[in-house]
Amino acid sequence: MSAPVSLIGASWRAGRFEAWSFDDEGEVIGTFARDGAADQGGVLQDMTRALITEWLGSSEKAPVIVCGETPGGAGKLLQVPALLSDLYDALTDLDGIHVVPGLRQLSPPDILQGQEVQLLGLGQLSGAICLPGRHTKHVALEQARVLDFSTEMTGEIQELLLSQGSLRVPAGIEPRFDAGIFRDWVERSLDTDDAASPFAVSAARLIGVLRPEHQITALSGLLIGADVAAHYDPGDDVILVADGELAKAYGMALDALGASVEEYSAEGAMQDGLFDIAEEAGLLDT
Repeated sequence: MSAPVSLIGASWRAGRFEAWSFDDEGEVIGTFARDGAADQGGVLQDMTRALITEWLGSSEKAPVIVCGETPGGAGKLLQVPALLSDLYDALTDLDGIHVVPGLRQLSPPDILQGQEVQLLGLGQLSGAICLPGRHTKHVALEQARVLDFSTEMTGEIQELLLSQGSLRVPAGIEPRFDAGIFRDWVERSLDTDDAASPFAVSAARLIGVLRPEHQITALSGLLIGADVAAHYDPGDDVILVADGELAKAYGMALDALGASVEEYSAEGAMQDGLFDIAEEAGLLDT
């Protein structure tokens, strides 16, 4: 017999809905994901309830906590610098759906939506935090206090460059990742005084020094290298919060830079953060 569900935690990001069910010890006992969930429209609480019902049925009554780029901009934004423990007392209750506040920064303008939960899930860490994604976040964290942060649109820029114009991969070509090519193009970005532009990828293909199947590898290395070079220096200690290919790519780029990297799972940090906030906010006592 499976353990009863004590909490449902969920994240909205770029229209994607991800959710996890937890037992009373904080162990994940089930997962669910749906792409394009926000495209259906509606208010956050109704959309979240409908997805949970699809997943677990209408009889499931466990408390629900959500974070991220919530549809309709539901929830609050706390001003930085801010203690991550401030999240415990700042939940917005929307008909039983408890929304975690994001963080906002006025100068320069920026926001965190969901990453604040991952930061809390890391525990009492301090240092430079890199959270790769479609929009990569770079955070200064000191004893669970967010001092400031910045966002790079690295992933989105790559998507746009590859979807139109001269950097599109020619039809009939199957892209292949090559670690040596990736590192080579990372290193072209690390010298910020003489860095190559994305057009160099197209030019390299046209003059025959880059095979078409390696074009995405080269562009990814160039853009991630520029992202890393803009925020870290050789010898820096960087906490990398990522999974899968993003963890591999940013880890390689930071290694090429000469940074010391400590890696954590982004999904694990999200799960730990959601359960911690729910527990501290008293949601598990209801």
